[in-house]
Amino acid sequence: MRLSICTTNYNCAGSLQQHLDSVFRELDGLDFEYVLVDNNSTDGSWTILLDWSRRFSNLKVEQVRCTMGEGRQLAFVRSLGEHIMVVDTDVVYSNLLRRFTDAYFENFSPFSVQAIFCGIFPRQQWAAIGGRRSLNTNEDVDMWMRLWNLGSIRWYPLALGQHFKEPWAEGSADFRSDRYPTREKFFRLLRREWDLMKTRNWARLDLSKIIAENTIDVGIGASPGHWPVSRIRRSRTERAVELARELKALARNP
Repeated sequence: MRLSICTTNYNCAGSLQQHLDSVFRELDGLDFEYVLVDNNSTDGSWTILLDWSRRFSNLKVEQVRCTMGEGRQLAFVRSLGEHIMVVDTDVVYSNLLRRFTDAYFENFSPFSVQAIFCGIFPRQQWAAIGGRRSLNTNEDVDMWMRLWNLGSIRWYPLALGQHFKEPWAEGSADFRSDRYPTREKFFRLLRREWDLMKTRNWARLDLSKIIAENTIDVGIGASPGHWPVSRIRRSRTERAVELARELKALARNP
C-alpha cells in the first residue's frame, strides 16, 4: 500500500463528519488507508467513526486511552503504507490536500515534508527515529527535530484546510478548549508542563530559523509563507509564574 493516514481523535464530533468527507473526497482514487485511534471520546465521535468504517473498508478505527503522540504511533503500528500521512480531525481539508499529496509523490518522496495541518513521512524514516512519543504538547515538534537531526525533513508553510479549533485554545492554550470538561482542563494544563519538560532540549533550538532554512516550495501554485511559530523561551521561574496565573484563571472561569 502506498499511503497510510495515521492520526488520533478526541471529542471532535463537531468537525469529524466534515473532516472525513474532505479527506476521502480529496484523496479519492489513491491507494490509501485511514487508521484512526480514538481517545475514548465522549461526544459522539465513536458513533460517527463506526458508521464511516462500515461504509469505507479502508477506514480502520480503534478506541484506546492515549496521548496524541501515543495514539498516532499506535495507528502507525497498525498501518501498512510505504508512506505515512498525519492529519488533524478538527481540520476540514481543501483541494490543496490532493495537490500537496500528488506533488509530494512526484518530487519529494525521499523526504519527510510537513505542511500546515498535514505531514507525509516515509515509513522507514518514521521507524528509524522511533516514531511518535507519548506526548500531547510538542508531539509534532519532538518528531520533527529528530528527523531534522537526520537531515530528512522539509517544511511547506501553507495551510491545507480550515482549522475548527476555538481561537482561544490554539497551541499551548489547548487545555482551554470546550471539548474538555472542567476537571480535564486542569489535568491537560499540568500535562502540558510535563510534556514541555520532556521536550526541553528542543526549546533551546531556534525552531523558526530551522524551519526557514528547510522550507521548500512544492509547486502547487501557492507560495509558502512563514511557519506560525508562537513558542517563547522562558526561564523556569517565568514558566512557574505563568502556570500559576493560568491555574488561577482556570479556577475563576473554567
